[in-house]
Amino acid sequence: MSNISPVTQLGNQTSGDTNPLQQATGGQDLASQDVFLQLLMAQLQNQDPLDPMDNQQFLSQIAQLTTVEQLKTANSNLQTLQLYQMSINNAQSVSMIGRQIKAAGNSFQLASEGGDASLQYRLKSDAATVKITIYNQNQQAVRTIELTGVKQGEQSVTWDGHNSDNSPLAAGEYTFTVTAQDAQGNSVQADTFITGTVTGVVFEDGVPKLKIGDHTVSMGDIYSVGQ
Repeated sequence: MSNISPVTQLGNQTSGDTNPLQQATGGQDLASQDVFLQLLMAQLQNQDPLDPMDNQQFLSQIAQLTTVEQLKTANSNLQTLQLYQMSINNAQSVSMIGRQIKAAGNSFQLASEGGDASLQYRLKSDAATVKITIYNQNQQAVRTIELTGVKQGEQSVTWDGHNSDNSPLAAGEYTFTVTAQDAQGNSVQADTFITGTVTGVVFEDGVPKLKIGDHTVSMGDIYSVGQ
């Protein structure tokens, strides 16, 4: 009568202490509980009665099954928490509609030809000179405003909507940059802001972003919220 080769003997065919269940699956991770149980039952059914499976090995494989189950449960819980957090973020973003916000950014809308626009920025420290450069939609500089003796903190300057030749510019979208230096000629950090009323919410790859006119703002870029 021929003997049935026990699954546990697969470990004798290779060197090292590789787990026989991993060898039986070509070295792949046992991510499925069903596959794990099927292989474990095959080991028990086909073991040599004269040389049964070692108790320590059996307990080790049961512990491996428990670990797999714990990882699956943890992953499921993390997915649930992620969905819950997304729902909270979505609800918060929708509640922002109609609110006045200030957020990181450097774009703004000139409402009418030759009209005024408020440009806001913040200096990390006092600046001896500040240069504000305004660009049109083609990224061409159309106006430069130079200031002196500006204190640290939040600042605002009004642009009259005219170019360097004092000609009125068309309504539309513009951007601006701020560069500053202290009395010793060292650069001073300047952060620019955009302000406006939230008119809607868009979702990009599941992430909510607030609409201010034609611009979108991430929730993490908001500095202040008003009525």
